[in-house]
Amino acid sequence: MDINSVWFTLIPLAVFNVLFLGTVLAFRPVYRNSKRLKEVEERPASKFLNRWMREYWLWLTDPFVHLFVRLRLSPNTLTTMGVLIGLASGYFFWKGHFGLGGWLMIFGATFDTFDGRVARATHNETRSGAYFDSIMDRISEGAFFAGLVLYYRHHWALLIVIVCLIGSYMVSYTKSKGDEMGAHYEGGSMQRPERIVYLGVGAIFSPVFAWLVQFFWLKEMDFVLLTNTLYLVPLSFVTLMTWGTSFDRMRNVMKMLSVK
Repeated sequence: MDINSVWFTLIPLAVFNVLFLGTVLAFRPVYRNSKRLKEVEERPASKFLNRWMREYWLWLTDPFVHLFVRLRLSPNTLTTMGVLIGLASGYFFWKGHFGLGGWLMIFGATFDTFDGRVARATHNETRSGAYFDSIMDRISEGAFFAGLVLYYRHHWALLIVIVCLIGSYMVSYTKSKGDEMGAHYEGGSMQRPERIVYLGVGAIFSPVFAWLVQFFWLKEMDFVLLTNTLYLVPLSFVTLMTWGTSFDRMRNVMKMLSVK
């Protein structure tokens, strides 16, 4: 099958939607009757990825965590596997296969969450492991942006990609620098999980919307070009929100530092 085909996105999307609807219905009574998860409650609430969705995703992927524990896969092994998937995602974005790149981006990010959960389940949490995970997260995100930079290198949209790249890294840096100086601020909406959801899901749905636009209006326009032009919508949204989050963190950290 041609990986530029809309069906390469639609078929797994249809399967995912059926599974999503079924598991959401199954999770509703579980959520009502269960205690809130500590690892969800410890993180600040987000307008773009709420606590219910986080608990649902942890519940859905929990069997995989148990499987990895039984297989005795170390947290660092899972981190490495996640970053390799992230590198593959960046490659497909470079080649213009945004649908497949988006699926790999979501899959790699989901895989990346397993390392910390396996570490907690096996009582194998270490500072070196947390450090390694943070570094690999930056590599995965960098691979995604490298793929976009290479794809849009002759297009005006390259400017949006670069601004989004800087904004994304500023979100992380404004927090880490504040923590280093003793000002711990957890606020901000467009953190890494939110960025992955919007950029990954946006890439998955871009071919779908491109197919609809081409079918009803722009029949003569190239499908791949239309797909990757529509992707600028979620990319621009994340760009604006990352800079908004960065400035929000800067403002609040500076307030905290000024009263110390």
